[in-house]
Amino acid sequence: MKKSFEQLTLAPFCYSVPSVGQSCKAVIILFVPQLIMLFLTQNISSLILAGTAIVASIIADIVDSFVRNNSYKLTSSVVLQGLLIGMFIPSTYSPFKAFVLIFITLLLAKYAFGGFAQSWANPAAVTVIVLYLFGYSDFPKSLVDASLLQGTDTLTRLINQGKMPLCTFDADVTSFLNTKLFHYAGVVLPDGYVSLFWDTGNCIPALRFNLLTLLSTIYLISFNLTEWLIPFVYLFTYSLAVRIFGLVPYGNIWFEGDIILALCTSGTFVAAFFILPWGGTTPMTIVGKCIYSALAGIFAFLLNGCGTGNIGTMFVILIVNIFSPVIQLIEDWIILFFINKKQKVEE
Repeated sequence: MKKSFEQLTLAPFCYSVPSVGQSCKAVIILFVPQLIMLFLTQNISSLILAGTAIVASIIADIVDSFVRNNSYKLTSSVVLQGLLIGMFIPSTYSPFKAFVLIFITLLLAKYAFGGFAQSWANPAAVTVIVLYLFGYSDFPKSLVDASLLQGTDTLTRLINQGKMPLCTFDADVTSFLNTKLFHYAGVVLPDGYVSLFWDTGNCIPALRFNLLTLLSTIYLISFNLTEWLIPFVYLFTYSLAVRIFGLVPYGNIWFEGDIILALCTSGTFVAAFFILPWGGTTPMTIVGKCIYSALAGIFAFLLNGCGTGNIGTMFVILIVNIFSPVIQLIEDWIILFFINKKQKVEE
């Protein structure tokens, strides 16, 4: 009698690390607190734009499946892709305009860059850049100019000029930290850094809630849900460049750049942990990943400088995505060289 099987499973095998789908679902869930914060701060327009981006991403995926004559199944990566795009759209952007641009860009990107696992350029970064090119007036300008970089108290100057909001509890928390923690290390934390981590007040959601982003990344790294090497090398390289060279062009001041200000603005943390390591866009070897992420850190310093930018990080990601295939090609040559060498030795 012929047996028929309706379902094929991998049992008794299991994943040694979480799957791509599981990682995407975890990231989506970890973004929920930021969406709640947008609601609590009455930033309804950003919530509408985030929903618009998700819907546009899903519809673009459905149309692509229909054109390819494939059966459609919604994946968490498509939802995450739309959510990441929505988090980088300014609250003043037109939802209709955003929907049209996101839909067209993602649909074309599937043919220009490939699907999720084959894409050589991050579709979210490309889409945000397109949104910027067609609506640059909605994106906020950099808060830092030459006059603010003549000394080492850039954040204080930003606060005094009303360019950076100060939370009502900032002074109390800062005083507590200085008295109970930093006092023993001989360090005094200035006012403003607590607000910088809590809410920068930017009209782009991804640039606002740095503390929530950091807590999310701690969870992701703890459970192997995201790549850790690329973000850390990227952040280290960018931080080192800011610290050493950040104020050099504005007064020949060395080793005085504000690392915290740079990392907590321009969407640096969100890009580092959720966009830069996107599947299919990164090299495979450890050396290749280090080169890839170090280049990202260098370009981040060249484009964002000491921070407070808005779109520079997306251009950084696109630039290193262009370098990534070259790095991967060199990786293949090196691996092939050692394989051939090993075969000759064995012969």
